[in-house]
Parts: sequence; structure tokens; C-alpha cells
Amino acid sequence: MALKSPSCGSNMTCRKQCAYLTMENTTGFCIYDDLTFEPLAQLGWQVDEIPWNTPGIRWNNYDVVVIRSTWDYQNRAGEFIRALEEIDQSRARLENPLRVVRWNMEKSYLRDLQVHGIPIVPTQWFHNFHDETLSHVHRLFQADEVIVKPIIGANADATFRLPSRLPHEAIEQVQAIFKDRPFLTQPFVQSVVEEGEYSLFYFGGEYSHAVLKRPKPGDFRVQEEHGGQIRPVEIAPDLLAAGRKVIHTIGSDLLYTRVDLVRSPAGQPWLMELELIEPSLYFPFDPDSPTRFARALDRLSHHPDHDRRLPCLFT
Repeated sequence: MALKSPSCGSNMTCRKQCAYLTMENTTGFCIYDDLTFEPLAQLGWQVDEIPWNTPGIRWNNYDVVVIRSTWDYQNRAGEFIRALEEIDQSRARLENPLRVVRWNMEKSYLRDLQVHGIPIVPTQWFHNFHDETLSHVHRLFQADEVIVKPIIGANADATFRLPSRLPHEAIEQVQAIFKDRPFLTQPFVQSVVEEGEYSLFYFGGEYSHAVLKRPKPGDFRVQEEHGGQIRPVEIAPDLLAAGRKVIHTIGSDLLYTRVDLVRSPAGQPWLMELELIEPSLYFPFDPDSPTRFARALDRLSHHPDHDRRLPCLFT
């Protein structure tokens, strides 16, 4: 069943219809998208929240469909893409665009960005996990610990921090998970636990705000659902420059972009993730961010989609 935002006030008329894609069961997740309902209503928008796999929705009734808290899509990636294709074939404008979603869904996008000069966390990609995989990547990265995570994933699902000496039964468990599932490996970046991971947010290509995410003691995952601690920050000039370089590379015609950065052992910014599908935008940590988001959505809705200029990365 679709959930609706509050109606527009008596001094305004809702002429424009927007759908936020979410999931059927949001229990245990921190979702803040409702904070945008009021500023969107002020601009004449009515918002419905709809689980992405709901059948029979008349997408032609909407002007814009925004992918938001679809945090179970990684388990049914093919079905998710087919649902987005149906929306894309309607009159509704899909944000972010389908070709962007296809590109960003697999973390191999990091290779494309690296080719274009974006410094990323050192990464190796694999099609399946073998007995010697772990020892190989430890030697390759010269790291005591490595991270293993699926090529298609969200919310740190099936993500592991593995030391160089791991019991054989533990290796077998990881191997069973990635036996037929492509994955990537990275050296564990110590600054994630010592300093944290920075998320920079851009709406319509314009910088909005930033947060610092730190894992709870004894963990490495920074998501709130895993106990991560989030706080707003004034971003350092070098991190802001790194974010601008990413935006310049991917283009500014996207409703939302989240750039996740960590510091390398030498202190330089490394791109950890570029979130263009369904990132949490952490609206509570900047009181003006919901209004910035609403204005960006409204502004983009006035431009024909065929006029949108997206770089060749997305083709």
C-alpha cells in the first residue's frame, strides 16, 4: 500500500506528483525521507512512498519517481532493474536515471572512476573465492587485514574484515558465500576506525552537507543499523576538493550524489564508495538539507530528460 505525505496547505495546490521508492519491511532501518515532505509540499509536490516491488502501480500518474530506501534490492537485483525499467518506460522521470543505476549497481564502477583519475581504495575484483584467494590478496596489498564484499551489495551485507591468519573453517564459510558470487577485496583502511568515513552530499550537483561516520567499538561497519555513530562535520578543504573532482567526473545532472571518502595511510583522500542509487542522505544532520533536496528535485523536473547531459561513464 502506498503511504502518502501530508497534503499541501490551504495556501498551495499540489499539482505535481512524486513517488519515493522504498521497501515493504523497513523495520530496523533509519529512514529520514519524510523530512523532505514539507519543503516539497511548499513547492507544490505530493509524495507517495511505495515499495519498489508493488505490482500494478500506474507510474504514468507520477511526474517524478525517486529511488530512496530500497535497501533490499541487492537480494533481487534483476527484479529491481525490471521494476525500474517499467518506471523508465512510463511518463515519470526516474531519479537517478536508469542508466546511472545500472552503472552504479556493480562496484566495478570504481575501476571506471580510477581510469578517470579518481583515487580509490586499492581494489581487486574476483569472480569466485578459492582456497588461495585470501593469502593472495594479503600479499598483494601487503596488509594484515583485508575487506571482502560482494560486487552488488548494500548496507554492508556479506561484508567481512579478514585477518591474514584465519581458521580454515572460517575460510570455508567465506568461500561458501562467494563460491558463485563476484566480489572485491580491499586492504582494511585503519583510518575508518581511527578517524571515520566521510560522506559528502550533492543535490543537483551542488554541495549540500557532510557527515562523519564512525563504527562502534570493535566493529568496522559505519552504518547506523550496525551501531555506527554519525555526526555533522565541516569538511576539510582537501576532502571537499576530492568530492568536487568526483562530481566533475560524473556530471552534475543528478538529483543526488553521495561521495564516501576515507583517508589513506598517507592522509590523502580515497574514494570508498560513490552512492547514486539509494543512499541515506542523513537529512537530520543539516536542518536545511531537506529544502535543498526539494529545490533540486523541483528544478530538475522542469528540464526535459532528453536534454540531460550525462558522461559516457553511464553508457
